[in-house]
Amino acid sequence: MKTVNRKGIKQIVLLSFLLIGIFSTTGFADTIPENPPVVFDPHMLSNMFVDISELVGPSVVTITSHTTVVTRVPSFPGFSSPFMTEPWEDFFQMPQEQQYTMIGIGSGVIVSSDGMILTNHHVVGEADEFEVVLQSGERFSGELVGTDPETDIAVISIDAIDLPVIEVGDSDELKVGQWVLAIGSPFALSQTVTQGIISYIGRSDVGLAAYEDYIQTDAAINPGNSGGALVDLDGRLVGINTAIVTRTGNYQGIGFAIPVNVAVDVMEDLVTHGYVRRGWLGVTIQELTPGLAEHFGLSESDGGVLVSQVLSDTPASVCGIQRGDVILTVDGEGFQTAKEFRNMIAENDPGSEVEVGVFRDGRDVSLRAILGERAIDETVVSTMPSTSEDFGWALEELDRETAETLGDPSLRGVLVVDVRQSGRASNVGIKPGDVILEVDGFEVTTPEELNRLISSADDMLLLIWRQGHSVYFML
Repeated sequence: MKTVNRKGIKQIVLLSFLLIGIFSTTGFADTIPENPPVVFDPHMLSNMFVDISELVGPSVVTITSHTTVVTRVPSFPGFSSPFMTEPWEDFFQMPQEQQYTMIGIGSGVIVSSDGMILTNHHVVGEADEFEVVLQSGERFSGELVGTDPETDIAVISIDAIDLPVIEVGDSDELKVGQWVLAIGSPFALSQTVTQGIISYIGRSDVGLAAYEDYIQTDAAINPGNSGGALVDLDGRLVGINTAIVTRTGNYQGIGFAIPVNVAVDVMEDLVTHGYVRRGWLGVTIQELTPGLAEHFGLSESDGGVLVSQVLSDTPASVCGIQRGDVILTVDGEGFQTAKEFRNMIAENDPGSEVEVGVFRDGRDVSLRAILGERAIDETVVSTMPSTSEDFGWALEELDRETAETLGDPSLRGVLVVDVRQSGRASNVGIKPGDVILEVDGFEVTTPEELNRLISSADDMLLLIWRQGHSVYFML
C-alpha cells in the first residue's frame, strides 16, 4: 500500500499557501524577493489529495440495506356493484396490507482487519439484511454487531480477513479551519472523495440524536455518504459522516460528522457489552433562564443547570446534591446548556467518580459523586419569562383523592385548576393540573398560604409538580 510522507506534505502545504498569499496580496510587492528560494508547484497540492485518497479509499465500503415495510391502504374506496354480494362489498371497502422492500444506500469504514466496520444506525439499524461492497468490488453479507440510536452509531461485521484498516486519529485535536476529506458513496457513487474544511466543533442542539457533539464541515456530503469517513491531511479517521442541513435534500454547504473519539467509545461498548454504558447522576434538570439565573445570583455567562428534582437512592442523593442547586461544573469544566451537561455525565463510565461543582445559597460547594448506570433520561424543561401583571389562574387545595388520581397519594400542594391565556401563569408555561409545592422555598398547601406569599413579591420562584417530576418556574 502506498504511504504518505505526512510531515513533508504539511510543510509543503503551509509553504505553498504562504507563497500564494505573498504573491496575491496587493501592497506587498516591495517585500517579494527577486529570487524567491522556493517556487510553488500546484501539482504538490494535487498529489497530496491523490495520496490521501489512495491511502484511505480501500478502507471505505458501500452498504446496501434491504428493509421490509408493511403499509395499510384502502381498497377501492366507494366501489360497489349490484352484482356483488354483501361479504364481497365489505372486502373491497376494507383496508388491505401491502408489503414492499425499501432499499437504502450508505457507507462504512473498516476499523479491523477481520471485518469490523463502523457506520450509522440509520444506515443499518432497522434493516432486515444488508450487503457490504469493498473498493475491490468484493461483496459480503453483513451482520449487525450492535447499534446505538442515541448517537446514531452502529457496528457491523463481515466474514473476511486481511482487510485494509483505516488509521484512527484524535478528534479532540481538531481545529476550526482545518482541511478534511469526506469519502463515501453519495447517490450510490462509491469511492467519492470531496474536500473542505472544519466549519465548527461541538455542534449540538441539531435535533438529530439524543447525544450530539458534531463536527461541522463544508466538505460535500450527500445521501449515501452516511457512515463514511471524514479524514484529516494525515489520512486518519476523525469523524463518521452522518447528516446534512438542507432545504433541497442535497448538499448545501453544511454537513455533520460524529467525532471518531465518540464513535470508538460507542463501538467498544457495543462489542464488549452489546449496549452503550453511560454514566448517570439521578437528577431532573432544567435550563437556567436569565430570570432563574438572576434569582440565584448568577449571570448568563456562568452557564449551568438547575436541579429541580433529586431522585431517591441515586448517586446525586448519596453525594448530597439538593433540589434548587445550580450545577456549574463537572470535574472543573463548565458548560452552557443542559445537553452539554448530560453529555459530560454520560461520557463517564458507570462507577467512575466525578467532582460536581454546585452553587447553593450564594456559595460554591464541591461534591464528589460515584456515577451509576443510566436507566432513564434526565428531564430538561425550558421556561419563558413572565410579562403580564395578572396571574390568571384558578387554584384549589389538593385533596387526597385528586393526589391519588395524579399518581402520588402523598402529594401535598395547591392544584392549578384553570389558567387564563393572557395571564402571567400562562406566559411562563404553568398549566391546569400542575401542583404548586413551594413559593421561594416555602411549602404551600392551600391557596391562602400561596396568596400571602405571592402578594409580597414581584418575582417568585415556584416549584411545581408535573407528571411525576418537579420543575422550577419564575413568576
